[in-house]
Formats: sequence, C-alpha cells, structure tokens
Amino acid sequence: MTRLVTLALVAGLVACADGDATPSAAPVEPVASTPAVGDGIIGGMDPEMRDAVVAQASEETGVDAGEIRVLSAEAVTWSDGAIGCPQEGMSYTQALVPGFRVVLDVAGEEMHYHAGGDGIFFACDDPQEPIGDGTVDR
Repeated sequence: MTRLVTLALVAGLVACADGDATPSAAPVEPVASTPAVGDGIIGGMDPEMRDAVVAQASEETGVDAGEIRVLSAEAVTWSDGAIGCPQEGMSYTQALVPGFRVVLDVAGEEMHYHAGGDGIFFACDDPQEPIGDGTVDR
C-alpha cells in the first residue's frame, strides 16, 4: 500500500514537472492535535457544527443555548455503524465509520451527541468510546 502511494506521488510530481524544472511541494502547516474550545476548529469540527449541536440540545432540553457549555468536540472513528450508540435488537454495519462526538454540559448534566460522517447528530444516552481520532486508514 505504501509503495503504491509513493509511486502515485512520484508520478504526479513527474507529470507536473515542466522540462528541466524541478517539481516542488508547498510547505505543509503543522496541525495542532486538539485546539482549545473557542479557538475555531476543534478536533476536526468547525464552529458552525458545534453551534448546531448546542442549538439542537437547547431545543431538545429547553435550556437556553447560552447556558450550554461544550466540554469536548472532536472528529472520531467509530468501530461500526452504531456510531458509538448501539441499540438493543439492532444490527449494524461492521466497518470503521468516521464521524464526530460532542460532549455538552447542559444544566449540570453531561450529554453526548454522536454523528457519522454526514454530520447528523443525535443524543446518545449510553455512549460508547470511539476507537480513534477521526482518521480512517483504508
């Protein structure tokens, strides 16, 4: 697999070379592993996505959105199609699923919201831990 990726990168660089010009790659900016809450993107989630989850929790609980605190918000990898919230009697796809997890403090109660890659969040009363940080190796 690594050999194929390397060959593809080399082929792409050679195809981009112009005559005697040496192909060069743009510098890659390092990415912070988990920026602090309030610093924009947190663990792969943009502010609009977090705000939507807070609004959803506010609507579902009746607690004013301004009183809801985001404890964590991150892109994760779920172990299967249950997206970290299996329901009794249900069958789920047995494949890694990239998605998101948000943990909120709503009136002193911790609430978990999970989503798959589609970004559609739902409250999870019995949350399971994700298996990774949002990167799925294929």
